[in-house]
Amino acid sequence: MMAHRSGIRQLWLIFALLAYACNRMPDPDTARPAARLPHIDPDYASITIPPNIAPLNFRIQENGRNHAVRITPSTGEAMWIRARRGTVRLDPAGWRRMLAANRGQQLAYDIFVQDDEGNWKQYERIVNRVADEPIDPYIAFRQLVPNPLMSTIRGIYQRHLESFEREAILTLRTGTLDCMNCHTFHNYDPDRFLFHVRGRHAGMMLVMDGEARKIETRQDPMFRPLAYASWHPDGNHIAATINMYASHFQAGPHQVHFQAVEKRGDLVVYSVETNQISSTEAVFGQEYIETHPCWSHDGRYIYYVRCKDRPLVSHEDMDAFKFDLMRVPFCTDTGQWGTPEMVVEYSCLGKSCAFPRPSACGRYILHILVDRGTYPIHRTSSNLHLLDLETGEHTRLDAASSDLAESYPRWSSNGRWFSFVSTRRDGMSALPYFAYFDTAGHAHKAFLLPQEDPAFYDTFTDTYNVLELIGGKVDKDAFRLARAVQQPARQASFPDPPQVDAYTGATWRQVWTEMQQLLEQERGQPAREETDTP
Repeated sequence: MMAHRSGIRQLWLIFALLAYACNRMPDPDTARPAARLPHIDPDYASITIPPNIAPLNFRIQENGRNHAVRITPSTGEAMWIRARRGTVRLDPAGWRRMLAANRGQQLAYDIFVQDDEGNWKQYERIVNRVADEPIDPYIAFRQLVPNPLMSTIRGIYQRHLESFEREAILTLRTGTLDCMNCHTFHNYDPDRFLFHVRGRHAGMMLVMDGEARKIETRQDPMFRPLAYASWHPDGNHIAATINMYASHFQAGPHQVHFQAVEKRGDLVVYSVETNQISSTEAVFGQEYIETHPCWSHDGRYIYYVRCKDRPLVSHEDMDAFKFDLMRVPFCTDTGQWGTPEMVVEYSCLGKSCAFPRPSACGRYILHILVDRGTYPIHRTSSNLHLLDLETGEHTRLDAASSDLAESYPRWSSNGRWFSFVSTRRDGMSALPYFAYFDTAGHAHKAFLLPQEDPAFYDTFTDTYNVLELIGGKVDKDAFRLARAVQQPARQASFPDPPQVDAYTGATWRQVWTEMQQLLEQERGQPAREETDTP
């Protein structure tokens, strides 16, 4: 008798659990329609995504007792997900299969929320598109801890975009003041790249052919080592600039704003094969500040930005530093420089150009326009722009830009995607975003780098810097690379330098003096002295 009663209780428990489970999954035919789109975070609505992106996990930000999502692909069966506490975590294997079967097609998201009375509400459908073209599978980036006085560098990392795997390429011990910056890759090749080291083990690190070598590039008449750099398509020549900047912090009662402006910059080309540096007086001197170099797709030109140098004795003087888009021919066969050419005189439009990046097809220049200077991530006026070299038209990429700061745009290897960093989420941390660029020359809505935990960015307070797309994993042991950084540097030569005395121009001590004069006008605002890019 007791066993019989126990069996009945177990049967009722099973029925109750089944009823509860069924109650947690909506019936689309009886759900009450809501006349608006649901709020989700991150905002993965109405976007075009790569067919090889990690699961776009998100949170449903609608109050309710239970939440559920139905993803209906154009090809294949629908995927149902129970969203516990509104958190949607997609099965990676099922997600990959769905993307593979729906390249060039759509994914429809139906989101359901159950109220306290047990009634289900269905929000308007979200429709995303899966592109035919993949994105490069990895990104490399520098991670910083933002600080109003001195940003701390955690290291250079890589992230697999097709999953959530993240690894260090090179890190710094906590508390060290050494700096690693300006990493860049040759033709998206993870086995051929460079980065700069400052401080005790200063030098340019070239990682190629399975080895790492350190080059000392600082010498007369160069007042600083190389900084911003770009590989020529031949993999043997590197365009780079020598940079010096001035900075201060505009303090208010509740916050401190970092401000910076280039006060010196010269353009050179380094030959990997000969270990020699080349330049010309047209791009190496005191009259102009040159920075942000990048080779054209065919290797015939170096695109860069340029501004006339001028005194910096007041905070308002910073507004005059507006950079134009330039290019200069350089022949890698002969080592001959041409005459610099104005591409767009953005200063006449009241704008400053930063980070020009020619497309692989040679038609477009992706770049940033900002109200002043070349540090757009610190300026909310900075936006993504596109220059069409065939028509001469330049347009703001409204679909990808925001009301806050954008910076450091980079093309994918196939030209159908671009990456950049933006502070649009919280106004502080620069986070990685990606956008599709279609064959008609239009940018689509940008989306945030997906994370396994969609609440990741709620507590992430660091910032992404120097975000580069790469075609594979950097397969270098971080410890061995750190050991290579400590090796002696090989001295580069500058056999035929321009007849310019770099030290009679805007030397760092002169810049520092100007900054002190500026700060005297703004009581209580600290300044800092730096050796190159922040």
